[in-house]
Amino acid sequence: MKRRSLLLLPLSLGLPALAGVPARSAMTDKLAALQKRSRLPGFAAAVVSDSQLLYAQGFGLADVASKRPYTEDTVQNVGSVSKTVVGVALVKAIELGYFGLDTEIERILPFKVRNPHARGAITVRHLVTHTSSILDDEEIYGHSYTILPGADKRGPLYQEFERDSTVPGRPDATLGSFLKNCLAPSGARYRKSSFDRAAPGSAYHYSNIGSALAAYLVEVKSGMGFDAFTKRHIFDPLGMHATRWQADPALSQRQASVYDHAGRAYPRYGLITYPDGGLTTSVSDLARFLIAMVKGFHGGAGILSKAGFTLLFDPQFAPDALPAGSPAGEPNSGVFWRIRKNGQVGHTGSDPGITAFMFIDPPSGTGRILMTNTEFSEEDPRVVQQFREIWATLSELR
Repeated sequence: MKRRSLLLLPLSLGLPALAGVPARSAMTDKLAALQKRSRLPGFAAAVVSDSQLLYAQGFGLADVASKRPYTEDTVQNVGSVSKTVVGVALVKAIELGYFGLDTEIERILPFKVRNPHARGAITVRHLVTHTSSILDDEEIYGHSYTILPGADKRGPLYQEFERDSTVPGRPDATLGSFLKNCLAPSGARYRKSSFDRAAPGSAYHYSNIGSALAAYLVEVKSGMGFDAFTKRHIFDPLGMHATRWQADPALSQRQASVYDHAGRAYPRYGLITYPDGGLTTSVSDLARFLIAMVKGFHGGAGILSKAGFTLLFDPQFAPDALPAGSPAGEPNSGVFWRIRKNGQVGHTGSDPGITAFMFIDPPSGTGRILMTNTEFSEEDPRVVQQFREIWATLSELR
């Protein structure tokens, strides 16, 4: 199984809401109707401005067996939308003087990481733009999940998930040990095939392991876990009190069950490389984050300075100097924030049993979030179309 970026769409907080009651009521009615005829078990959506929540609502079921409703306070992981948080954390680290975008990562790491096929050091900038030449070897990266304590061993996907996506009892189950083991030449899982033959900086290859490595740089320089760093500098200041980096037993009654395309529940799982896709949050909490991001995008300050937000969102490449292989739908990038051809800025997320989108729309000055507890599947393209309809409907609220 593989976390990835999806290029499929053209694309209660306690905060005052701008949208009037009739507009919000009409939005709720339309989304409820879309959910009822969809194959999405449940979902939550939010629309924000640079200062306020415009809309947040959940629909359908967070848990099908118990018929527990999906609300704006339901929590689930959001896949690679997590990388937007990694981007903010990296810019905060730059503001704290830990390193710069052009710092060579070997000057930070306690182990060596270098492309064995090509000359040139890997820099922080290469990691945040997916041009590091580090590849996601499926034999290694595809087994980097863990099954959390208390997961239902009798569940329909437990044995399959354990076999195909985990390494039970593995000795390298921490972020740093996993990265060293697969990227350092001395590591037991090191392979030259984990690196592209193109030199760092020359070609685009979406890399989850490279993203997790970027987060680990913050961990090394700050002297605290990446989870603790983000709690101190992002989650607590923004009041994101239900946001974690994996499912929290204390929030079990708010945790969504997540389902495959056939409606079978996955066991509750975690990610060793958790910064690349393990953010577990609610649409209420994530809306707080997005409000801060929309404000920063439009020249404000907050958890980052104005200059920090400029660094976070500004395109890293000139339009005529894009790396080879840059995706047509997302040709440019900020610091992990993808810049779409249509001008929207944000990220998509996909993991076993989940799909999530979060984007800023510059012309309208708004941001949108949509998260659901099922996955896209080539075997059922209807889910993609249904997700597209819901996402488009959110743009109607201004």
